[in-house]
Amino acid sequence: MVMTVLMALGAVGAVLPLFGRRNHDGRVRWAHLCMGAVMAAMVVFGMNATIAIPASLVLIVAAVHVTAGITTPSSSGPCVVDLTCMAVLLLLTPSIHAHSVPDAVSAAPLHRHGAGLDPRLVVLALLAAWIGLTLNMFHRSHSGRRATAGSLLMIVGMAPVVF
Repeated sequence: MVMTVLMALGAVGAVLPLFGRRNHDGRVRWAHLCMGAVMAAMVVFGMNATIAIPASLVLIVAAVHVTAGITTPSSSGPCVVDLTCMAVLLLLTPSIHAHSVPDAVSAAPLHRHGAGLDPRLVVLALLAAWIGLTLNMFHRSHSGRRATAGSLLMIVGMAPVVF
């Protein structure tokens, strides 16, 4: 229940920058709607690989589409960061859930080369980097309160990926 509420907050955060007086480029508006649709799909269907991989591909296409029309980097920077971080987190989702579910084969004594890096640590590092980039862009380029609040809500909405 808590995860669903957090992901719903992320969906609100995805479309939050579209409200208000700010005039958005059509590409940025389209990208925010894509992020909102992905977050809404995660609320409805949950975090699984059948949703995560196609959704990440949609977000990557949206990021490429937004960057193709950039005239000034600061105008769409927060949107591109959000799209990229969400796509990477969604691409990591299958490995996180596969890593956290023990199965009989992994419990058997096999030839191993170390424990390996837990994908949840990578996700935590990515979430921390996303927060840092968002706050840095707000401080340096004054990207706007709505854009920053929307990004932070999306980070909160993507946090259940870790669990």
